[in-house]
Amino acid sequence: MSDLHTADESDDARIERHASWAELFFDLVAVAGVAALAHVLGSELDAAALGLYALLFLAFWLSWTTFMLYGNVAAGQTRVLRLMFGMFGLGVMAASVPGVAHTVLGGSRSDRPLTAFAIAYIATRVYGSQSWRRGDILLDFPVVQYTGGLLPWIASIWVGEPGKLALWAVGVGLDLLLILVLPGRRILTRIQAALTPQAAARRRPRPGVRPGGPPVVHGVSVDPAHLAERLGLFVIIVLGESVVQVVNTAAGARYSAGLLATGFASFVLLAGMFGLSVVFGYAGLPHLRPGSIPTHAALGLHCLVTGVVATVAVSLSAVIEHGSEPLPAPGRWLLCGALAAYFMLAAVTGIASRSSDLPRTTARITTGVAVPLLLGLFGTGIGGRTLVVCLALPVLAHLAFEQRLAPAGTTSEQASLPDAETGKPELTRADE
Repeated sequence: MSDLHTADESDDARIERHASWAELFFDLVAVAGVAALAHVLGSELDAAALGLYALLFLAFWLSWTTFMLYGNVAAGQTRVLRLMFGMFGLGVMAASVPGVAHTVLGGSRSDRPLTAFAIAYIATRVYGSQSWRRGDILLDFPVVQYTGGLLPWIASIWVGEPGKLALWAVGVGLDLLLILVLPGRRILTRIQAALTPQAAARRRPRPGVRPGGPPVVHGVSVDPAHLAERLGLFVIIVLGESVVQVVNTAAGARYSAGLLATGFASFVLLAGMFGLSVVFGYAGLPHLRPGSIPTHAALGLHCLVTGVVATVAVSLSAVIEHGSEPLPAPGRWLLCGALAAYFMLAAVTGIASRSSDLPRTTARITTGVAVPLLLGLFGTGIGGRTLVVCLALPVLAHLAFEQRLAPAGTTSEQASLPDAETGKPELTRADE
């Protein structure tokens, strides 16, 4: 992996960082929350369920990202107790998911689960945003330090459903908008300009406050190699949790050769996604090449890919339940659409990182996107087991294609994600 070193320590040995035990523990708790979202899609599948699933998933992912980036930048100074408080908040959010699904989709009149989820999310995000050292501004993903998107969530505590969900959507949408329009270096430049002696002299002194020097503001950057490892590990854990969901569902089904075949095909499908995302990808993203896209773009794609992978797991569990019978149309479209979305994101990643030319992109889209969509459109009479086998074949084909294209002796861990502004690998700590 790439090495992390400070700008003032060029003569010192470079230090290679890996995810700590506390960080892995934190990831497992966050993924447990993602797994709880199966309660949302496990009920009657419609647009409302998909919307609620996306909204809750984004809430979990933003909370996880806040603490993940804190640990990335703080490195050896990460406070384990702070991560533990973050895990408790994520645990409360996860425990509230079944009640939220029952209230929104099942017609329950109790707003308590929604209020509990909102309070836990607000507390987790606020506590995580206060983790940074005073004066530090994260250049790569500054939205985790700002809580403007939480204002609608706070207002939702005193609003009944469905107004709560509308305010939650506004809050998450505001955070996503800030990701696009809030570049870290521009914020740093404006704050530093406001803190110059000339600007300080123009400000009217407040009564009772002694004049002094302006506060020191630093720009800090992520450790790209450590970030790539955390993103990849999160995808691996989500895939592992997907296997657990399939196994748990199969444990309650009647044993038969068909069930064994369905379980094997489901495992092949998930293992193939692991190969494309981790073995032949980078940072958990298929077709990504190190040092090719900015950090904030990699984080955005990571959010979408992990959401799609979690959706595939729910669909495969439904196939186990239905056995050889054809899936209902919503369930069939969920499975086929999720896999098509995965391959579409892979194509986008390949184009953005310039790891795929036009012929390769066309072939990947034709096999990875068109085949699942055609099965969703015309597979009305296909049994669930046969559908999983048909969907596993394109995944295996893509694995074989990537194996043939992979240069001998190279790995995806030999470089880093680039800096968000320069596009070049950022291996120095700007605050030191």
